[in-house]
Amino acid sequence: MPPAPIIFDFDSTLCAVESLDRLAEIVLADDPEAEAKVTEIERLTNLGMEGAIPLSESLSRRLATLRFDRTQVDALIKDLQEQLTPGLPEDTAWIQTHAERLHVVSGGFIDWIAPVLIPFGFRADQIHANVLQWKKDQSVGFNQDHPLAHNGGKPELARDLGLGPNTGLIAVGDGISDLELKRTGVAERFVAYTAHAQRHVVVREADAEATSWADLRELLDQA
Repeated sequence: MPPAPIIFDFDSTLCAVESLDRLAEIVLADDPEAEAKVTEIERLTNLGMEGAIPLSESLSRRLATLRFDRTQVDALIKDLQEQLTPGLPEDTAWIQTHAERLHVVSGGFIDWIAPVLIPFGFRADQIHANVLQWKKDQSVGFNQDHPLAHNGGKPELARDLGLGPNTGLIAVGDGISDLELKRTGVAERFVAYTAHAQRHVVVREADAEATSWADLRELLDQA
């Protein structure tokens, strides 16, 4: 039997921060209301990750607060490469060895997730995330029809990728959208990654908890 495929979340899992929150800090650096706006964006992020509001609403309301361009996204990419979860950047050999079965499925945006992860060995065709819409170099929203813009999108996408319940799929993440992979029966096992964010409802229903990249590697290697 081939090794089980693995789906990783990105924000607060492979990356130590929430990328949209970091983008807000970059975009609002000179805004006199920056502190209040960043706080509100972080609140909406947590409400979405805890399942208190739909993911589509969380994304729409956060992006409505921000107007940004490609230069600011480039700055975010450089920042996020320094914010990867400790231990991951040094583990590129393991990532490259297992790249065939490693998938990244995120409610964040492909526009920065792919450029951040590809240099560390993740395959471009196995990174899946929401898609920003652009007018020239200015952001004008996102594709609201993408599966990952909605609750239930991760199980839907996993099925489309052929990563169903008969594959032994392992899901790793910190939020409700990651837990949905287990709740729907698509993933055989769910590992709550709590190095950066601990959400009690997610930990309560997890098969295992990893508090560091080393813990996670051990769990995955055992599996």
